[in-house]
Amino acid sequence: MTGARSEILQAVRSSLDLGEQRSASRVELVEKRISASEAHVQPLVEDPLIRRFCDKHAAVHGTYERVQGLAEVPSAILRHLTTKEIPIELLVGQGELLDAVLWPSEMSVEKRPATVEDSVAISEAYAGIAETGTLVLLSGEKRWTSHNFLPDDHIIILDSTLIVRHQEDVWTRLRALPDGLPRVVNLITGPSKTADVEQTVQYGAHGPRRLHLIVVEG
Repeated sequence: MTGARSEILQAVRSSLDLGEQRSASRVELVEKRISASEAHVQPLVEDPLIRRFCDKHAAVHGTYERVQGLAEVPSAILRHLTTKEIPIELLVGQGELLDAVLWPSEMSVEKRPATVEDSVAISEAYAGIAETGTLVLLSGEKRWTSHNFLPDDHIIILDSTLIVRHQEDVWTRLRALPDGLPRVVNLITGPSKTADVEQTVQYGAHGPRRLHLIVVEG
């Protein structure tokens, strides 16, 4: 399979007359284009960014709660799960905020990849985009991408200071990461939905049916 894949990709490269994928000239060209990239016309996004972000998130059928500090995160999650009558059995990823949360004994918490049998996953966002209400999540060790797609309910923790104005601002930050870009960058705007069948909106088609956001302001 690997050999066939390589042959197909090489055929595509040859047809495009681009040469070897990582040749010195290609790498130089890509680096030059990235360093010279500029944002074009952008929509006006007024302050405060947190209000614009939350309004946009709600407009695409996401829900949210703003809390004043990390200590309030477990109770905010518990309120959401209780209101929706969701079992309090959580998969938790990794992140600066999540690693510092003190989980109460009545909440069952596991740290592992998700399966189709899991109901709730909790992730930490790398950033939020005020322009569109989009959440940016990165893959990495113990930041399992499966949490973004398999459980019916996805709860995302966001540091309010990480809300940026436009999507281009996120890519500028990502390119400056000391270890380079992560393997996967997921941009999530609201819960999963589709209207492909009879133009009727259905939730949970390709991911979580519900997306709840907890914005930590303190």
